[in-house]
Amino acid sequence: MSEGYVKRLLNAADTVNVLREMPVRCNDLMKSRLTATSRTSPGGQVQNYEHVAAGDRVSYFDLRVDNFPSAHLNLVTEDAQTSTQFRSGVIFKTAKTLRPCFYLPYRLRGTTRMQLVSPPTYQGPEVRFFATATIDGCSVYVEGPATGPKVTHGNAQNIAPAPAFGVVETDLQKAGRIQAKIADMDARLAIIKKGPTTVVERGDYIEDFLPGQTAARQQFATARGIPLGRVLTYQPFGAVVGVKMGTDWSFYLQKNGGFDFKMTATSPTRTAYMVLSVHEFWPNNTGGFRVF
Repeated sequence: MSEGYVKRLLNAADTVNVLREMPVRCNDLMKSRLTATSRTSPGGQVQNYEHVAAGDRVSYFDLRVDNFPSAHLNLVTEDAQTSTQFRSGVIFKTAKTLRPCFYLPYRLRGTTRMQLVSPPTYQGPEVRFFATATIDGCSVYVEGPATGPKVTHGNAQNIAPAPAFGVVETDLQKAGRIQAKIADMDARLAIIKKGPTTVVERGDYIEDFLPGQTAARQQFATARGIPLGRVLTYQPFGAVVGVKMGTDWSFYLQKNGGFDFKMTATSPTRTAYMVLSVHEFWPNNTGGFRVF
């Protein structure tokens, strides 16, 4: 079943359909691949960041269906093409062969970067899939040629933290705090980027204010056939993946939500994930994503 999803995802005619069916959870993986470096801008600004060196770029992946708390696709990555985790057969003798991918880790309060070009020493199957860690406030940037783009994952956890528990924050204050985080990530990227860059940022996949949160809850309620009042919470997250179609890469944002809900007024509270929208954001910008 999981291999079917991988094949479908890598099929240009079916990629968006797969992303609309189930959320993808990419988790926090492969940080050992990151190498510290820095860049100095023409104006003398120095920016420290981490990148995935050429020899460490290729990982191997599978998409496994996970039914907790509800059906979603869990990205599994390994260092070797022959899986050490997944085997088939009655007595588990046959190891699964995984597909190659580029996986970009993230770092708290950091900037991580990867170019989607196979290293000269790589002799395996063509790498046609990219993913980065599940996003819940981070920005992801894509720039460069479609045949070998660079992807950057920015995190600003230390910038403008949320107020202490019990402290009331107005929408205006919250908007300012969120913008401060985005501006910090943009400023770091501006020093190291090489040209026009498309960015996925918090507002593209998180509803931070009541009207948008209500709309997300209503979308889930409609899908489940229940009143809005039975959708109790909304927990947003996003997934950014890339697929190579022929010679060129395309990148997609999956806007997701986790929802606590009740099917009836007296039934136990349940939790489920849902895909709220899917957009290609690079090189075809179908959702109005910002370019700078």
